[in-house]
Amino acid sequence: MRGKCKLHSFAVLAYQESPYLEECILSLINQTIKSRVVIYTSTPSQNTINLSEKYEIRLVINQDHQGIASDWGFAYNNCESEYVTLVHQDDIYLPRYNELCFLAIDKTKNGDSLMIFTGYNDLIGENERIFNINLIIKKFLLLPCMIKSDIRSRFLKRAVLSFGNPIPCPSVMYHKSQVGVFNFSKTFSCNMDWDAWLRLSEKQGSFVFVKNKLLLHRIYKESQTSQQIDNYGRRDEDLLIFKRLWPEPMARLFSALYSLCYRMNNVK
Repeated sequence: MRGKCKLHSFAVLAYQESPYLEECILSLINQTIKSRVVIYTSTPSQNTINLSEKYEIRLVINQDHQGIASDWGFAYNNCESEYVTLVHQDDIYLPRYNELCFLAIDKTKNGDSLMIFTGYNDLIGENERIFNINLIIKKFLLLPCMIKSDIRSRFLKRAVLSFGNPIPCPSVMYHKSQVGVFNFSKTFSCNMDWDAWLRLSEKQGSFVFVKNKLLLHRIYKESQTSQQIDNYGRRDEDLLIFKRLWPEPMARLFSALYSLCYRMNNVK
């Protein structure tokens, strides 16, 4: 098990200034199974530079910044390990994230996992939010994964994603040797992950779900997600995805319902 840490990297996606970056880095350093940690940024700040020096973490600067999708693709494609987790700078990874993800990988039948993802809770201030409408919806959508944690049929992978995106993006550990070179769509600034999962669902290989809550996803007013909800960017991008999956009347209905849920659960 310990040797497997060499197969995995945490790629921290740092953007401008984040007051939570150090707490995020510490959660990666304190994993029960250690992995390489690398910071990727296209907007280097003095704080990011200071933290990379303090914790002796390699800092890689993307000189060709073309938006969030470009930054994600740069980090993913430049990571040399077989597995990589794209870390959002505000989130916290619980100590057994690596350990339990690799245990799940060991249990897969063919070793052809495309990605491994975990459960999570929202983090607001210092408090975990363990119950809200969005979490209930996501648990329902993940029912096929609750029954069988390793799903490989195209139908089931797509079914999980057809009524929304229940897969928490920062929890995903990508299996690069199965996925190959991959770029996120520049069409999106919020739903790059949902679009990515749909494209990956077409590939041969499995989605592996670790039921344990191993990520605390921080929500706060200044976060990218909150800003997208406030200016309705998330609603517009949801509609684009739903139109790929459903006739337009259904797509508009689903998009409107999700928009209402987002605003009910957003941080004021």
